[in-house]
Amino acid sequence: MIPGVKFLHSLFEVAHVEFQAYDLEDHKLIFSSGVARQLLGYSEDEYLKLSTRFFKEIIYPDDFPIVQDTIDKIRQSKNGDTFEMTLRVRRSDGNYIWLRSRQMIYEKCGDDDVCTIIREVEDVTRLIELQDELKQKVAQLKEVSYKNSHLLRSPVASIIGLVDLIEEHGIASDHNKEIVHFLKESIRRLDEVIHEINDTARSD
Repeated sequence: MIPGVKFLHSLFEVAHVEFQAYDLEDHKLIFSSGVARQLLGYSEDEYLKLSTRFFKEIIYPDDFPIVQDTIDKIRQSKNGDTFEMTLRVRRSDGNYIWLRSRQMIYEKCGDDDVCTIIREVEDVTRLIELQDELKQKVAQLKEVSYKNSHLLRSPVASIIGLVDLIEEHGIASDHNKEIVHFLKESIRRLDEVIHEINDTARSD
């Protein structure tokens, strides 16, 4: 094996990223380093057959317009331009994983038409899951902040107003004065906590 080719072969074996060359004219895969088909669980022959029509058979239907749009952009691009897309692809067990790919022109032919593209593909399923989890946490924080601002602060403000009203009209005994003092202090601390929660939610 030629030293340079041997090095590339070894690199492909240890890489977690798929490298591909794709024929835009014939709509088929020319080269694959094998990472993607292993992630998806297909045999080499199965993966090669599935590569026709830009892997349409295994790309999530709602995501395929992304592929078409990217191909259109590549056909109109110039050398050196890169295009990225993230979409769901069906594994052999029926489950979908998220793959992100970056592609660029490798070869042009004829009337400056794009013949071949090269691309790298990586599994970003866990990253997408983490992003979704983060969105859920943010949504929960917003809900807490809303309840804090609208549902909790309203009765607190009412209690503060009642305490002020009682003080304004006088309190008969020292015992009642002490009770109102403790009540007012507790409400003050509760109001501070509400402000802290709102500040935390806004900063997150």
